[in-house]
Amino acid sequence: MDKHALWYEKYRPQTFDEYVFHDNTLKNAVDRMVNEKTIPHLLFTGVQGSGKSTLSLLLVNAMNVDELDVISINASDENNVDTMRDKIKSFISTYALGAFKIVRLEEADRLTPHAQDILRAMIEEYTDVARFILTANYENKITPPLKSRFQHFRFAKPDRDRAVEFAAQVLVSEKVKFSLEQLDGYVAIGYPDIRKIINLLQQNSFGGKLLPLLEADTADYKFALLDLIETGNWVEARKLACAQVSSEEWEDVYKFLYENLNKSPSFATKDKWEAGIVIIADHLYKHGIVADPEINAAAMFIRLGQI
Repeated sequence: MDKHALWYEKYRPQTFDEYVFHDNTLKNAVDRMVNEKTIPHLLFTGVQGSGKSTLSLLLVNAMNVDELDVISINASDENNVDTMRDKIKSFISTYALGAFKIVRLEEADRLTPHAQDILRAMIEEYTDVARFILTANYENKITPPLKSRFQHFRFAKPDRDRAVEFAAQVLVSEKVKFSLEQLDGYVAIGYPDIRKIINLLQQNSFGGKLLPLLEADTADYKFALLDLIETGNWVEARKLACAQVSSEEWEDVYKFLYENLNKSPSFATKDKWEAGIVIIADHLYKHGIVADPEINAAAMFIRLGQI
């Protein structure tokens, strides 16, 4: 394989035997689809890097569908009404070479409500000739009328130990020297997104060695934020986040804080950790209704620093 290949793609499971199912219900359902060589409309939801896209690709391959009968669209790039009407409808309204066509729609939670309404109508009209596989990180952003048209599977975040084990296997395969302490730091920054963890490791591996976190590429604010959390410096953490986090990333910040709050000396005890989690949850809830997400997040950091 090309030595310049992305590690995540290089080590992406190529068969169902290599794929790690988090749920026996999902595994049994997939086995049945593969045996019957047909699929219903499918909705896969869960955290980034949990294997949703990989499973959708494996299913498409298992259906033996001609590549001309498959279209893949990322709604983070194309999420408007025109995409639904022009690109998808024109694709599914033509004759399939096989039994049916497949539309893979990644990050479907980025679709506008109007686009979701049009998609729902197309699913109803073309259900005999097309199957839809949608992936989404936030299922609450999929409208109930659209969601009801799909067989829905929720993907749990991967076990943290399994994430460390997989990351270690990749580094060993790539002949990169590392310490477990180093690796744990990278996992903390990327978890639960396995894809991000592997990309960070590749980005910061040079000359057969993994860079220490302090020397790693600081383009990702989480490297610095993790250090500030571990030293309990909530004032600087607030300044860093407000300076570098975009409006689309704040939900990821709340999740990152939830995953790593126990690393802060300010939240070493159970009662203080619980109080901190309540604060994070309160501001995550407000995030969806406030006029300015940055001010809301700044208030959260201030409250965390007061404990």
